[in-house]
Amino acid sequence: MPIKSKSPKPLNPSRKKDASSGRRRDSTKHQAILQATRELLDDKGYRALSLKSIASRSKVSRNVLYNWWNGDINSIVEESLLPDVSAWPMPDNGNFRQDIEQFLSLTIDAIHKPNVLKGILILASEVANDKNQLTQTSRYFRAPYARMVARIIKNAERRDEITKGLESKVIAQMLSGSVMQFAISKNPGRRKTKMVLCQFVMKIAAK
Repeated sequence: MPIKSKSPKPLNPSRKKDASSGRRRDSTKHQAILQATRELLDDKGYRALSLKSIASRSKVSRNVLYNWWNGDINSIVEESLLPDVSAWPMPDNGNFRQDIEQFLSLTIDAIHKPNVLKGILILASEVANDKNQLTQTSRYFRAPYARMVARIIKNAERRDEITKGLESKVIAQMLSGSVMQFAISKNPGRRKTKMVLCQFVMKIAAK
């Protein structure tokens, strides 16, 4: 049975606060929930996941899941498996190429982690043919990732370093998708991946 999201807007996990009261989350329970979600995904798969099973495995009440994630399983899954882009430092070196290089380093360091790669593959394999579910499970990672790319591009345009009108969402998808593909194939390697993708961005962005 497909998982239905009860909230269109996931919480910002970097704040680690209760949605209803603003209180900080209990870090032990929080990590237990994320670990339980990862284990259940391995054991049962994405579509068999439920709030009840997560609560039971992590030994918390379902109220905790509603308070912290508004009962949105997709948000819990993404926070469990995907890198927290909202915690990344914003590249701002005063130079477009250096900003892109730093951003690529952050992306490569995050995606090349075994658990992250596995998580992305799990999500992709189970929701690839369901556009609605794919959209539901994209907000935690893809939205903040695209926003960061947009800020880098906007800063570069303001400094008159690049052509105007670059589509930040397209650039973001290209970068994350390419890094993931290279990480899976283990070719051309981390250092060369950054060089190849940086050269590509510079080529399409150059005035």
